Amino acid sequence: MWRLKVSRRHRQQRVRRGVTGWASLYPSAIGAHASGVKSRDVSFPRLSTLVALLASFVACKATGGGSVVAESACDPLTPKPITLGTIIGVGQDATGTLYVDSANGIFVSGNGELSRQYVNGTGQSGSTEFIFTFESPGSDASSARTLLVETQGSNASAMALGPAGSRAFLGQSDAGVTSLTLVDPATVSGMTVVNTPNLISYIGDVANGDVVLATVPLNGDSSSNDGGLSIFYGPPTNVAQRAITAFEQSKSNNGTVTFLVAGTPYVLAFGTMLSPDAGPLGVWTLEGLTPQGEAQMTVTLRSPTPAVVPAALSLTCLP
Repeated sequence: MWRLKVSRRHRQQRVRRGVTGWASLYPSAIGAHASGVKSRDVSFPRLSTLVALLASFVACKATGGGSVVAESACDPLTPKPITLGTIIGVGQDATGTLYVDSANGIFVSGNGELSRQYVNGTGQSGSTEFIFTFESPGSDASSARTLLVETQGSNASAMALGPAGSRAFLGQSDAGVTSLTLVDPATVSGMTVVNTPNLISYIGDVANGDVVLATVPLNGDSSSNDGGLSIFYGPPTNVAQRAITAFEQSKSNNGTVTFLVAGTPYVLAFGTMLSPDAGPLGVWTLEGLTPQGEAQMTVTLRSPTPAVVPAALSLTCLP
Protein backbone atom coordinates (compact mmCIF):
# COMPACT_ATOMS: atom_id res chain seq x y z
CA MET A 1 0.00 0.00 0.00
CA TRP A 2 1.30 3.42 -0.92
CA ARG A 3 0.44 6.62 0.94
CA LEU A 4 1.46 10.02 -0.33
CA LYS A 5 1.64 13.12 1.79
CA VAL A 6 0.94 16.56 0.41
CA SER A 7 3.79 18.95 -0.31
CA ARG A 8 4.93 21.36 2.40
CA ARG A 9 3.18 24.30 0.69
CA HIS A 10 -0.11 22.48 0.35
CA ARG A 11 0.34 20.93 3.77
CA GLN A 12 0.03 24.38 5.34
CA GLN A 13 -3.15 25.01 3.37
CA ARG A 14 -4.71 21.74 4.48
CA VAL A 15 -3.77 22.38 8.12
CA ARG A 16 -5.46 25.76 7.95
CA ARG A 17 -8.55 23.97 6.76
CA GLY A 18 -8.57 22.01 9.99
CA VAL A 19 -7.59 18.75 8.37
CA THR A 20 -5.66 16.47 10.69
CA GLY A 21 -5.39 13.57 8.31
CA TRP A 22 -2.06 14.91 7.04
CA ALA A 23 -0.40 13.94 10.33
CA SER A 24 2.65 11.77 9.88
CA LEU A 25 1.92 8.35 8.50
CA TYR A 26 5.34 7.18 9.59
CA PRO A 27 4.47 5.79 13.04
CA SER A 28 1.82 3.51 11.55
CA ALA A 29 4.42 1.97 9.31
CA ILE A 30 6.81 1.47 12.19
CA GLY A 31 4.01 -0.01 14.23
CA ALA A 32 3.98 -2.76 11.76
CA HIS A 33 7.50 -3.63 11.78
CA ALA A 34 8.11 29.90 38.20
CA SER A 35 10.41 30.80 39.86
CA GLY A 36 9.77 33.31 42.81
CA VAL A 37 11.53 36.65 43.53
CA LYS A 38 12.76 37.37 47.08
CA SER A 39 13.80 40.77 48.46
CA ARG A 40 16.84 40.91 50.75
CA ASP A 41 15.79 44.11 52.54
CA VAL A 42 12.61 45.82 53.63
CA SER A 43 13.37 49.18 52.01
CA PHE A 44 11.13 50.43 49.21
CA PRO A 45 12.18 48.69 46.01
CA ARG A 46 13.89 50.65 43.27
CA LEU A 47 12.06 51.41 40.02
CA SER A 48 14.15 48.85 38.14
CA THR A 49 13.05 46.20 40.62
CA LEU A 50 9.41 47.14 40.17
CA VAL A 51 9.80 46.92 36.42
CA ALA A 52 11.35 43.46 36.72
CA LEU A 53 8.56 42.30 39.00
CA LEU A 54 5.92 43.65 36.64
CA ALA A 55 7.53 41.89 33.67
CA SER A 56 7.56 38.65 35.64
CA PHE A 57 3.88 39.07 36.50
CA VAL A 58 2.87 39.83 32.92
CA ALA A 59 4.67 36.67 31.76
CA CYS A 60 2.42 34.49 33.95
CA LYS A 61 -0.78 33.06 32.50
CA ALA A 62 -3.55 31.21 34.30
CA THR A 63 -4.24 27.70 33.11
CA GLY A 64 -7.57 25.90 33.09
CA GLY A 65 -6.98 24.48 36.56
CA GLY A 66 -6.35 27.94 38.02
CA SER A 67 -2.62 27.35 38.52
CA VAL A 68 -0.13 29.89 37.20
CA VAL A 69 2.74 29.03 34.89
CA ALA A 70 5.56 31.27 33.75
CA GLU A 71 5.93 31.99 30.05
CA SER A 72 9.02 33.29 28.33
CA ALA A 73 9.86 35.02 25.05
CA CYS A 74 10.33 32.48 22.31
CA ASP A 75 10.45 31.66 18.63
CA PRO A 76 7.43 29.38 18.12
CA LEU A 77 9.03 27.88 15.01
CA THR A 78 12.02 26.48 16.89
CA PRO A 79 12.17 22.67 16.67
CA LYS A 80 11.03 20.85 19.78
CA PRO A 81 13.41 18.38 21.45
CA ILE A 82 13.23 14.86 20.09
CA THR A 83 14.93 11.50 20.47
CA LEU A 84 15.35 8.73 17.95
CA GLY A 85 13.17 6.31 19.86
CA THR A 86 13.52 2.67 18.94
CA ILE A 87 15.97 2.27 16.05
CA ILE A 88 14.89 -0.03 13.25
CA GLY A 89 18.09 0.27 11.24
CA VAL A 90 21.07 2.45 10.36
CA GLY A 91 22.46 2.49 6.83
CA GLN A 92 25.66 4.14 5.63
CA ASP A 93 26.47 5.30 2.10
CA ALA A 94 29.86 5.45 0.39
CA THR A 95 30.55 8.97 1.72
CA GLY A 96 29.90 7.96 5.32
CA THR A 97 26.50 9.61 5.62
CA LEU A 98 24.18 7.75 7.96
CA TYR A 99 20.47 7.18 7.36
CA VAL A 100 18.46 6.20 10.42
CA ASP A 101 15.06 4.55 10.33
CA SER A 102 13.58 4.91 13.81
CA ALA A 103 10.28 5.06 15.66
CA ASN A 104 10.35 8.87 15.65
CA GLY A 105 11.14 9.39 11.97
CA ILE A 106 13.84 9.34 9.35
CA PHE A 107 17.14 11.00 10.26
CA VAL A 108 20.24 11.83 8.21
CA SER A 109 23.70 12.61 9.60
CA GLY A 110 25.61 15.80 8.89
CA ASN A 111 28.06 17.99 10.84
CA GLY A 112 28.02 15.54 13.71
CA GLU A 113 24.24 15.69 14.08
CA LEU A 114 21.27 13.60 13.11
CA SER A 115 18.65 15.79 11.47
CA ARG A 116 15.05 14.65 11.17
CA GLN A 117 13.74 14.71 7.63
CA TYR A 118 10.37 15.83 6.33
CA VAL A 119 8.59 12.61 5.35
CA ASN A 120 5.97 13.39 2.70
CA GLY A 121 5.05 9.87 1.62
CA THR A 122 5.16 6.30 2.87
CA GLY A 123 4.60 2.91 1.31
CA GLN A 124 4.30 -0.56 2.74
CA SER A 125 4.09 -4.05 1.33
CA GLY A 126 3.15 -6.72 3.80
CA SER A 127 4.90 -6.42 7.13
CA THR A 128 8.52 -6.35 5.94
CA GLU A 129 8.85 -3.85 3.07
CA PHE A 130 8.74 -0.08 3.58
CA ILE A 131 9.35 3.07 1.54
CA PHE A 132 9.78 6.57 2.97
CA THR A 133 9.92 9.59 0.65
CA PHE A 134 11.80 12.37 2.42
CA GLU A 135 13.45 15.74 1.94
CA SER A 136 15.61 17.98 4.11
CA PRO A 137 13.82 20.77 6.00
CA GLY A 138 14.19 24.04 4.13
CA SER A 139 14.74 22.37 0.77
CA ASP A 140 12.26 21.98 -2.04
CA ALA A 141 10.68 18.89 -3.50
CA SER A 142 13.46 18.52 -6.07
CA SER A 143 15.75 17.20 -3.31
CA ALA A 144 13.36 14.41 -2.33
CA ARG A 145 14.61 10.83 -2.15
CA THR A 146 13.29 7.54 -0.90
CA LEU A 147 14.62 5.32 1.84
CA LEU A 148 13.87 1.66 1.21
CA VAL A 149 13.83 -0.61 4.24
CA GLU A 150 13.40 -4.35 4.47
CA THR A 151 12.93 -5.85 7.91
CA GLN A 152 13.17 -9.14 9.71
CA GLY A 153 11.29 -8.95 12.96
CA SER A 154 11.80 -5.49 14.40
CA ASN A 155 15.17 -4.81 12.77
CA ALA A 156 16.28 -3.78 9.30
CA SER A 157 17.79 -6.53 7.21
CA ALA A 158 18.51 -4.31 4.19
CA MET A 159 18.40 -0.57 3.41
CA ALA A 160 18.86 1.47 0.27
CA LEU A 161 18.32 4.90 -1.24
CA GLY A 162 16.05 5.32 -4.24
CA PRO A 163 14.86 8.13 -6.48
CA ALA A 164 11.94 10.38 -5.56
CA GLY A 165 8.60 9.11 -6.79
CA SER A 166 9.70 5.48 -6.86
CA ARG A 167 7.15 3.01 -5.62
CA ALA A 168 9.31 -0.05 -6.06
CA PHE A 169 10.30 -1.90 -2.92
CA LEU A 170 13.68 -3.48 -2.38
CA GLY A 171 14.30 -6.23 -4.90
CA GLN A 172 11.57 -5.11 -7.28
CA SER A 173 13.71 -2.73 -9.34
CA ASP A 174 17.36 -1.69 -9.25
CA ALA A 175 16.83 1.48 -11.30
CA GLY A 176 18.36 4.40 -9.41
CA VAL A 177 18.73 2.36 -6.23
CA THR A 178 21.90 2.63 -4.12
CA SER A 179 22.42 0.02 -1.43
CA LEU A 180 23.38 1.15 2.06
CA THR A 181 25.68 -0.75 4.38
CA LEU A 182 23.97 -1.73 7.60
CA VAL A 183 25.91 -0.57 10.67
CA ASP A 184 25.47 -1.13 14.38
CA PRO A 185 22.82 1.23 15.85
CA ALA A 186 25.38 2.04 18.54
CA THR A 187 27.16 4.04 15.81
CA VAL A 188 24.70 6.90 16.34
CA SER A 189 24.72 6.70 20.13
CA GLY A 190 25.52 10.10 21.65
CA MET A 191 24.94 12.07 18.46
CA THR A 192 22.85 15.25 18.76
CA VAL A 193 19.35 14.72 17.38
CA VAL A 194 17.64 17.69 15.70
CA ASN A 195 13.90 17.82 15.08
CA THR A 196 12.14 19.42 12.12
CA PRO A 197 10.82 22.95 12.76
CA ASN A 198 7.29 24.22 13.20
CA LEU A 199 5.38 26.14 10.54
CA ILE A 200 2.98 29.06 10.78
CA SER A 201 -0.40 27.65 9.84
CA TYR A 202 -2.27 30.96 9.91
CA ILE A 203 -2.36 34.46 11.44
CA GLY A 204 -5.61 36.35 12.06
CA ASP A 205 -6.30 39.93 13.15
CA VAL A 206 -9.17 40.11 15.64
CA ALA A 207 -11.61 43.00 15.69
CA ASN A 208 -10.54 43.98 19.25
CA GLY A 209 -6.94 44.56 18.07
CA ASP A 210 -5.59 41.21 19.25
CA VAL A 211 -3.79 38.68 17.08
CA VAL A 212 -4.25 34.91 16.84
CA LEU A 213 -1.39 32.83 15.44
CA ALA A 214 -1.31 29.07 14.93
CA THR A 215 1.68 26.81 14.37
CA VAL A 216 2.00 23.13 13.48
CA PRO A 217 5.03 20.84 13.29
CA LEU A 218 6.46 20.17 9.84
CA ASN A 219 6.04 16.46 10.57
CA GLY A 220 2.59 16.21 12.13
CA ASP A 221 2.10 14.75 15.59
CA SER A 222 0.03 11.62 15.00
CA SER A 223 -0.45 11.14 18.75
CA SER A 224 -2.64 14.25 18.89
CA ASN A 225 -6.05 14.76 17.31
CA ASP A 226 -5.03 18.27 16.25
CA GLY A 227 -1.73 17.22 14.69
CA GLY A 228 0.39 19.18 17.19
CA LEU A 229 -1.40 22.52 16.77
CA SER A 230 -0.27 25.42 19.02
CA ILE A 231 -2.30 28.63 19.48
CA PHE A 232 -0.91 32.07 20.40
CA TYR A 233 -3.26 34.93 21.23
CA GLY A 234 -3.11 38.49 22.57
CA PRO A 235 -2.17 42.05 21.66
CA PRO A 236 0.74 42.37 19.20
CA THR A 237 3.13 43.20 22.05
CA ASN A 238 2.23 40.06 24.00
CA VAL A 239 0.95 37.23 21.81
CA ALA A 240 1.03 34.42 24.36
CA GLN A 241 0.71 30.69 23.86
CA ARG A 242 -2.62 29.43 25.12
CA ALA A 243 -3.68 26.06 26.44
CA ILE A 244 -5.92 24.26 23.93
CA THR A 245 -8.85 22.50 25.58
CA ALA A 246 -10.78 21.23 22.56
CA PHE A 247 -10.43 20.75 18.82
CA GLU A 248 -13.23 19.66 16.52
CA GLN A 249 -13.59 19.42 12.75
CA SER A 250 -15.97 17.97 10.23
CA LYS A 251 -15.24 16.18 7.00
CA SER A 252 -16.20 19.40 5.20
CA ASN A 253 -13.30 21.17 6.98
CA ASN A 254 -15.50 23.21 9.31
CA GLY A 255 -14.60 23.21 12.97
CA THR A 256 -13.49 24.98 16.13
CA VAL A 257 -10.49 25.19 18.41
CA THR A 258 -11.03 26.22 22.03
CA PHE A 259 -8.27 27.83 24.08
CA LEU A 260 -8.03 29.58 27.44
CA VAL A 261 -7.37 33.26 28.12
CA ALA A 262 -7.02 33.94 31.87
CA GLY A 263 -9.19 30.89 32.45
CA THR A 264 -11.94 31.94 30.04
CA PRO A 265 -12.63 29.67 27.05
CA TYR A 266 -12.31 31.35 23.66
CA VAL A 267 -13.74 29.49 20.66
CA LEU A 268 -12.16 30.11 17.27
CA ALA A 269 -14.34 28.92 14.41
CA PHE A 270 -12.97 28.03 10.97
CA GLY A 271 -14.43 26.68 7.77
CA THR A 272 -14.68 26.94 4.02
CA MET A 273 -16.42 29.70 2.14
CA LEU A 274 -17.70 29.29 -1.38
CA SER A 275 -16.82 31.94 -3.94
CA PRO A 276 -16.57 32.08 -7.75
CA ASP A 277 -12.75 32.07 -7.65
CA ALA A 278 -12.30 29.47 -4.90
CA GLY A 279 -12.99 26.33 -6.88
CA PRO A 280 -15.31 23.49 -5.90
CA LEU A 281 -13.88 23.13 -2.39
CA GLY A 282 -14.16 26.82 -1.50
CA VAL A 283 -11.59 28.91 0.34
CA TRP A 284 -10.56 28.30 3.95
CA THR A 285 -11.29 31.15 6.37
CA LEU A 286 -11.48 32.10 10.04
CA GLU A 287 -15.15 32.64 10.83
CA GLY A 288 -14.88 34.38 14.20
CA LEU A 289 -13.65 34.30 17.79
CA THR A 290 -16.10 34.02 20.70
CA PRO A 291 -15.07 34.48 24.34
CA GLN A 292 -17.38 32.56 26.68
CA GLY A 293 -20.48 34.64 27.46
CA GLU A 294 -19.61 37.39 24.99
CA ALA A 295 -20.40 38.29 21.38
CA GLN A 296 -18.43 36.84 18.50
CA MET A 297 -15.60 38.98 17.13
CA THR A 298 -14.60 38.97 13.47
CA VAL A 299 -11.15 37.65 12.56
CA THR A 300 -9.40 38.68 9.35
CA LEU A 301 -7.05 36.06 7.96
CA ARG A 302 -3.66 37.37 6.80
CA SER A 303 -2.81 36.30 3.27
CA PRO A 304 -0.39 35.08 2.18
CA THR A 305 0.64 33.28 5.32
CA PRO A 306 4.13 34.48 6.35
CA ALA A 307 6.96 31.98 6.60
CA VAL A 308 8.45 33.73 9.65
CA VAL A 309 6.91 35.50 12.63
CA PRO A 310 6.25 39.16 11.74
CA ALA A 311 8.68 41.51 13.47
CA ALA A 312 5.82 43.55 14.94
CA LEU A 313 4.68 40.58 17.05
CA SER A 314 6.20 39.63 20.42
CA LEU A 315 5.47 36.03 21.39
CA THR A 316 5.80 34.04 24.59
CA CYS A 317 5.62 30.27 24.98
CA LEU A 318 4.40 27.97 27.70
CA PRO A 319 7.14 25.90 29.35
